[in-house]
Amino acid sequence: MSANTETCASNDKSVCDYNEFRRLRYFHGMLLDEKDFREEQQYHANKRRLLNRMLHGSGVVCGLELRGRKGKQSIRVTPGLALDCSGNEIHVSKDLKIDLASLLPPKNKPKGGADCRPTDEKEKPRTYYIGIRYDEKPTSPVSVYLPSGDCEERTCENSRWKEGYCVEVVECCYDAEKPGLLTNLCDCQGDGPLNRDKYTNSCGKCAPDPGETKDKVDPARAKEFCECVVFEEFCEQSVPCPECCSCDRPCHVILGQIKVDPETGLLAAVCMNECRRYVLTGRMVQQAALRILSGAEERFEIRVPGEDPAELEGKFADYIYNPIKALCFWLFYRKKKASFGFLGCDGKPVEAESEVKQLFIKQEEIKTQIANAQREHQEITNRLNVLQKGTSVVLSKDQIEVAKDADIAPPPAPADKPATKTKK
Repeated sequence: MSANTETCASNDKSVCDYNEFRRLRYFHGMLLDEKDFREEQQYHANKRRLLNRMLHGSGVVCGLELRGRKGKQSIRVTPGLALDCSGNEIHVSKDLKIDLASLLPPKNKPKGGADCRPTDEKEKPRTYYIGIRYDEKPTSPVSVYLPSGDCEERTCENSRWKEGYCVEVVECCYDAEKPGLLTNLCDCQGDGPLNRDKYTNSCGKCAPDPGETKDKVDPARAKEFCECVVFEEFCEQSVPCPECCSCDRPCHVILGQIKVDPETGLLAAVCMNECRRYVLTGRMVQQAALRILSGAEERFEIRVPGEDPAELEGKFADYIYNPIKALCFWLFYRKKKASFGFLGCDGKPVEAESEVKQLFIKQEEIKTQIANAQREHQEITNRLNVLQKGTSVVLSKDQIEVAKDADIAPPPAPADKPATKTKK
């Protein structure tokens, strides 16, 4: 009995259902035949494929580099591993050299589709995508002994399955991705009601829809409500499960793109990362970090306030392959409020600001000064206009100098007002 199946009481309220997996339950005296053993193998194989699909996805895991030289009539695939969209492991154990004449022209010409990259047959050189798929065939025949037959009635049956792969010309087709959060936020402009067919506000964390009231809708409130619902829909969605392969969805893993001269049949170019996808693994992240940082330990500098610059102890590989050590290293220096940086190729500190950046900052400073001068000039002009109308306004000494530099005519001296006679 499996774990956690006997702990619940039979009268507990629950809703149960079961999937397609069936595991053999052995008991003493059970009669077994080839069907039972076949189902036992199929159970474990399907479970492993399911985990490969759901946990890792499809793509190249490692290796499987597509190589070739311009002007040659062959390409080469290096050893490696890939997972297809059904969860099958495609393992190439040794270098595979492929003659282009065995692939081109393709027997089943790719038809193309809405989500496929277009290829023009009239272009020179022509573009093809190379894919690899899982394949298996029966092997190792042995004699079958019939219980009621004699030696002359023996037949042969294959006793093993051999796993392999096939390399073919394929289409570059992937499912179109749905619009993301940044795109959906552009739907919120506050100029109309919320699209209820697309957004539901199922969790109910956002304020009441202002569009449901009879009052005139405030665009600012409508936009705020729409953005809240878009964020809610984004956070309330789970990770979609990958689809399995079928006749309409071939199980190819694309290794890259090649360009071939149609007249000579010779290779013109190999672009390995065109239409190629990887399975994101820990080793892939480690290798990417090593490709960037390996060998640059002497140029890595740790700057602690009040202390001399320190160097990295050991190699970058020690920290990349031991993330706990890297985390403790970062926390130790983070506590000291340290900063990290790289020296230049000559071992000298890199300038904090490049000449281009300094020129940009200087340009921005000049623009700010011009804007301030224009604003002050306008303010002085307004005050002088008020003076000309006979209103008393006091200018500062600096503002008077600015007015002179701007060739603004000084206001006329105010005329003496006639003395008013008072009645006795």
